[in-house]
Amino acid sequence: MKNVIRLQILLLFITLISFAVFGQQKPLFEVNINKSAQSEATLEEVQQLILENYYYDGVTQSDLDWAAIEGILRHISPPQSPELATLWTDEEYEKILNSLKGIKVTLGFNSTFNATDGSLTVTSVLDGSEAKNKLAVNDRILRIDDVSLKGKSINEVNQLLDGEVNQTSALKVVRDIEIFDVNLSRDSLRVENLIVTKIPNNDIAFIELKKITLGMAEELQKEIEDFRSEGITKIILDLRNNTGGVLNEGVNIAKLFMRKNDIVLRTQNRSNGVTNYVADRDQFYDLKIAVLINENTASAAEIISSALQDHDRAVLIGKKTYGKGVIETTFTLKNDYRLKFITNAMYSPKGVSWESNGILPDFYVDQSQANYKEVVALDISDRLRRDLHLSTALKLLK
Repeated sequence: MKNVIRLQILLLFITLISFAVFGQQKPLFEVNINKSAQSEATLEEVQQLILENYYYDGVTQSDLDWAAIEGILRHISPPQSPELATLWTDEEYEKILNSLKGIKVTLGFNSTFNATDGSLTVTSVLDGSEAKNKLAVNDRILRIDDVSLKGKSINEVNQLLDGEVNQTSALKVVRDIEIFDVNLSRDSLRVENLIVTKIPNNDIAFIELKKITLGMAEELQKEIEDFRSEGITKIILDLRNNTGGVLNEGVNIAKLFMRKNDIVLRTQNRSNGVTNYVADRDQFYDLKIAVLINENTASAAEIISSALQDHDRAVLIGKKTYGKGVIETTFTLKNDYRLKFITNAMYSPKGVSWESNGILPDFYVDQSQANYKEVVALDISDRLRRDLHLSTALKLLK
């Protein structure tokens, strides 16, 4: 009977805490559409006037309908992240799904864009790609299909890189003082988003998570089992430039290192109120952990960071994270298009939102994106000397 009473008191306490933290729902960002068009008739009237009087007769009713939908979605999203509400065609959504599976149609290399001189610098070449024997790390690409990259935006460059499977592009490449042409065909390749490297002469593993994709938690667990048998007791988890991915995979990755019944994540929506994601593993990996973060660490990567920080399971090193503390849900429309918009707010185990605010590191390390992109292509020995985040983590763990 006493145990039942204690349990009831505990549940009441948890309820009161949850009400104190979440009871009065406040918007994480303002949605201010401080205008009234009076009625749907106004929308119809505006569209009809455009169709009859706009200087260019190529604008159709379908164009205006699409534009109206995009306008709605833009206004209900955070000003700095309008892409969080999106309408996708079937083909566009298929690319999103492939990305979440770690698959993408690519010319076979990863690169960084320098807008100043209009060039792409190759940072890695994908195994199994046609580019493997044609390009090398640090090659600079100046033109794609005879189009100069000078003066282009990153979105324009991405459009030049995108394409369909088997579609070929011609690249103008500079290597040292040599200039040559390379023709590459696009292929559907699995991207290596989980990279594990053993730090030489240490009991430390360096784990890079590039994106949180389907199956990553299970894949990471297998890697941990392997290197633990080799005497690894500490890990450096690199989440820099990891913009997130699959929410449940982020939760499951955090669970690997959390004690049973620890809260990993709290979410809130209009229908269900507060939901707590709780660690449910009988045994967890009791490793000493350093997590590397920067201004591009976001979403599911922030779930991992906040959970490990709140429960003192890791030390966070780097700069304040991006601050994406919301969850979008994708709905299938009658025409098979997909509609995505924000349906949930996320909170750390302690009930704190990181939306727009980001997550603060325990140890601040300022390393520029240019420096990060330069060191990421180096082997581990050189990275330990030149990667400030990594060398700081190594010192703290030792």
